[in-house]
Amino acid sequence: MNREIFRALRLKEGLTQKEFASILGVSTSSVEAIETGRRNISDKVRAKLAQEYPLDESYFTYFDQYEKLQSNPF
Repeated sequence: MNREIFRALRLKEGLTQKEFASILGVSTSSVEAIETGRRNISDKVRAKLAQEYPLDESYFTYFDQYEKLQSNPF
């Protein structure tokens, strides 16, 4: 998982950085740092993500659409 997928998952779930941080057991600044690429996703965060968000085909469809919008917003 990279930072773009990390952010897309948060947005798909409709969560603020603060809410996502609370679920993952990290600080809001940690979520922001991951999303901006200043920090890598730790093994602890990866494990919590896997526990809380089993990713299925609908997620990957959403991420494909998200990437397209990011590269061509209009």
